Amino acid sequence: MYALFKHIETHKLLNKVFLFLFISLLPAAYAQQCKCKYPIALSQSNVYGNSLSIKGGDTVCIESGLRNYLRLENFHGDSLNYIVFKNCGGDVIVENENELPNYGIVLLNCSFFRFTGSGHSASKYGIKILKTQTGASGLSIDKLSTNFEVDHIEIANTGFAGIISISQPTCDETSNRGNFIQRNVSFHDNYIHNTKGEGMYIGHSFYTGHTKLCNNVSTVLYPHEIHGLRVFNNLVDSCGWDGIQVGCAYSDCEIYGNTITNYGVANITSQRSGIQIGAGTAGKCYNNAILKGNGTGISVFGIGNNLFFNNIIYSAGEIGNLNDDSNGYGIFCDDRSTLKGSSFNFINNTIIGPKSDGIRIYSNQTKHNRIYNNIILSPGSNGNYNNNAQSYVFYNSDVDLDISNNYFSRTLPQNFSEFCLLDIYNFTSTLPIFFKGKDVSELGVVFDFNNTKRPTGVNPDIGAFQYLPDLQYFDSNLYIYPNPNSGKFMIASKEKLESQKITIFTTNGMKIYEKNILENNALFVNLPNNFKKGYYILSIDSTNKRRNFPLIIN
Repeated sequence: MYALFKHIETHKLLNKVFLFLFISLLPAAYAQQCKCKYPIALSQSNVYGNSLSIKGGDTVCIESGLRNYLRLENFHGDSLNYIVFKNCGGDVIVENENELPNYGIVLLNCSFFRFTGSGHSASKYGIKILKTQTGASGLSIDKLSTNFEVDHIEIANTGFAGIISISQPTCDETSNRGNFIQRNVSFHDNYIHNTKGEGMYIGHSFYTGHTKLCNNVSTVLYPHEIHGLRVFNNLVDSCGWDGIQVGCAYSDCEIYGNTITNYGVANITSQRSGIQIGAGTAGKCYNNAILKGNGTGISVFGIGNNLFFNNIIYSAGEIGNLNDDSNGYGIFCDDRSTLKGSSFNFINNTIIGPKSDGIRIYSNQTKHNRIYNNIILSPGSNGNYNNNAQSYVFYNSDVDLDISNNYFSRTLPQNFSEFCLLDIYNFTSTLPIFFKGKDVSELGVVFDFNNTKRPTGVNPDIGAFQYLPDLQYFDSNLYIYPNPNSGKFMIASKEKLESQKITIFTTNGMKIYEKNILENNALFVNLPNNFKKGYYILSIDSTNKRRNFPLIIN
């Protein structure tokens, strides 16, 4: 009996030793698996790069599993070799809600790094910050951090913003304008939803000065500028305040390809825009889809020389207070930090059903502002003004503004799906917008929302989508696109088609398809599925003549 007891105790001791060695070696195993220079174990919450031999080009792995928070400080790569922080072995999950630091993950005084959730092929968003306490943001980047990339992170249920990236101005002025510039920053392919504050809060809100007590003296501090900012391909949904807010991005700023839905759900005045271009910001904002929210689609308080194009804004202000239309514009623009003599440009946007005006601009400091090639449908303020045109574009007489080649209509499409880009594409294809735009290639608008080339040989289409690319005509006015095709094609004309019907013949003259057509700029043809591949003759009959063209189905 004693021998048996001794054997059991020895076995238990061996198990404990094995478990200890397994746990001890686990970070090393992760490091080898994910090709890491340094692994951050679940037991580590505070990691300081200056105490480690981490340099540019190294990879730091964050062990998968549930943790309360993570603080990373004093990591510095170089301009040619970023330090890469990534998840390893699965998803990193951060949750906290009780008297912990006011963040989920924070990076302080870090430069030349990439923070990415793309470390495991099984998960698109391999780093997930899923809950933070009241007032706490999900991911915070501060203390002179610069030259970084953040991607493939999911953030939800935060006590404040999803992402907040600001080096706050300080009384010693180390992070203030004139002493620090944040450079070359990008946020892309992230999923942010159900936040109490902004989805993304990038740069300071008070470019013109922030008052703070310094040695008991009220002092105006000026926040740093951002030079080189990219915010793209992010999904932002159900944020309490603005979807994406950018401030102090003084040069080389581009915000594009983002989808923002159900923004401003807390319905706080001045905190409920889909995108807010804050004071001190210049650059481009394009190809964004901003769908349903409590406030204005895009609010513009930039310095001027801002270009907004190919944005789709649907139902701005729709879910807000029914008695408050003061913040339900498609686009709103004013002079909070405008450089005198600069300009604002709103080109090829599609704005559908804003609660108030389509575009409202109060900028008398600028010159040569342009509103070209926009579709604006059914603004809610229609009928509120003596001049109905003001509901589409509202501006004061002292605004220097050129309005040209837009399509305005009270028509509001019905039965759209909830988030309706395909519906918008299909509906706007029925409008008389083909070839009706102004050539704006000199402004850099040479593609559409789908990155289809805008034509150079003829005028572009109005709105965010380009339906008629620059192709060779079969005659002076008419072409078929695409050709060859799979049985779905478009017949398009510079002028309205005056045809009565189209007919398709086989090469031996047998008629196999016929369709009557209405007068329009374009006709979309969808042949039956059993249509055989091959070479055909397409005839277009007008009142006075028949024109025959080759048609190839492949």
